[in-house]
Amino acid sequence: MTKKNMSRRTFLARLAGGVAACALALSVCACGGTPAAEQEATTQDEPQIAVTVEIDATAGEGELTSQDVELDEGSTAYDALVAAIDDVNASDSDYGMYVAGINGLAAGDFGDMSGWMFEVNGEMAEVGCSEYQLADGDVVTWIYVTEFTE
Repeated sequence: MTKKNMSRRTFLARLAGGVAACALALSVCACGGTPAAEQEATTQDEPQIAVTVEIDATAGEGELTSQDVELDEGSTAYDALVAAIDDVNASDSDYGMYVAGINGLAAGDFGDMSGWMFEVNGEMAEVGCSEYQLADGDVVTWIYVTEFTE
């Protein structure tokens, strides 16, 4: 083997080693650099609360459903809704998150005064859903109303 061929092989070997090292570094960076077992332990160390989310869509010709979820301590009624339901249509407003639709049933579908309200443990909240912090064991009920009256 000539000196030129050996030099070329050495170069290619170093190049391949460098590419492998870069790929390894990128995969660690892309994953956040923290091993999965360590990430799981961090998540499990955070205090958790268990809440029930009920969706009462019966006034809008829907169903009454219930879902238990576990959330981080300090989570809100909105966080619980998003954890329990895949189809939530909401937007930010001056009062926090405004929930316009749940599971395809939207505000205005049954008249100008129809829409979603929520209560916690059977009582209407005095603050918006993204402001209402939940406690362990709370039951959050989202109710579709066809006519809002105070």
